[in-house]
Amino acid sequence: MGAAEPLEHALVRLGAALAGRIAWETRLAWGRRLGRLWWGVDRRHRRIAQGNLTQAFPDRPQEWVREIAVANFEHLGITAVEFGGMFAESPESLLARYRFEGRERLDRVLEEGRGALLLTAHLGNWELAGLAMAALGYPVHAVGRRLRNPRIDAWVRSMRERFGGRVIPHRQAVRPVLRALRSGGLVAFLLDQRALSREGVPSVFFGRPVSTNRGLATLALRTGAPVLPAFDRREGAGHVAWCEPPLEPPPDGPAEQRIRELTRRFDRVIEEAVRRVPEQWFWVHRRWRLPKGMTR
Repeated sequence: MGAAEPLEHALVRLGAALAGRIAWETRLAWGRRLGRLWWGVDRRHRRIAQGNLTQAFPDRPQEWVREIAVANFEHLGITAVEFGGMFAESPESLLARYRFEGRERLDRVLEEGRGALLLTAHLGNWELAGLAMAALGYPVHAVGRRLRNPRIDAWVRSMRERFGGRVIPHRQAVRPVLRALRSGGLVAFLLDQRALSREGVPSVFFGRPVSTNRGLATLALRTGAPVLPAFDRREGAGHVAWCEPPLEPPPDGPAEQRIRELTRRFDRVIEEAVRRVPEQWFWVHRRWRLPKGMTR
């Protein structure tokens, strides 16, 4: 255990305790201030966000880039405070903050009894979206990486699962995912972060080459489970969760070619969602850094 891990855990728990004792609107104000503070002190991530935005939106002026970058840091601050305060919320109080679009698409797919795969991203408050779906009674599972600090990881997992959802660790996820699908469950994949060379396939995001995890496309083609894009966006003091129509698999062909084609389709769908609310995506991540040896 690292010497700093207990302190990091204590600070996270203290922040969450404070967030849970204030009104929701006050959390938004605190989160916005937290994001502004982060913007002021973290030169590295400030530079990453503005560089990513400049290359993703080459026709936009630098004034716009800076404005969106600042709003993005504020949004991420709000996202953290919203999630931290969730221990004090009930399913009903969370759902009162939500509006759902396209929920009937999800219901129609689940009526077939073979489960579904959800394509999603770090957009809006993705953590709250998973909690809201669980609060509605959906059998939702989320595939995710463990956090470096095991104490914080255990606390975050307990928060993510408090309304009945389940977390599937990223490593060795195949069997739990297949079990969830066989039971008619939903399995969500956050597919908008850079994949390592052994996990990734070449794709394109905002016109630039990226490495995207092959897992979702591989499972979709292997199982025949439908893939539905589902995202979250913040509107005022509340949220909108929306679900798009299922994505059709590519026609027959070599397996690797079909995986790459479907993965590129996933990235196009995520890009379209990000363009709707660009200030609400995770621009501080080095999404476009390619693994060594990968080409477009």
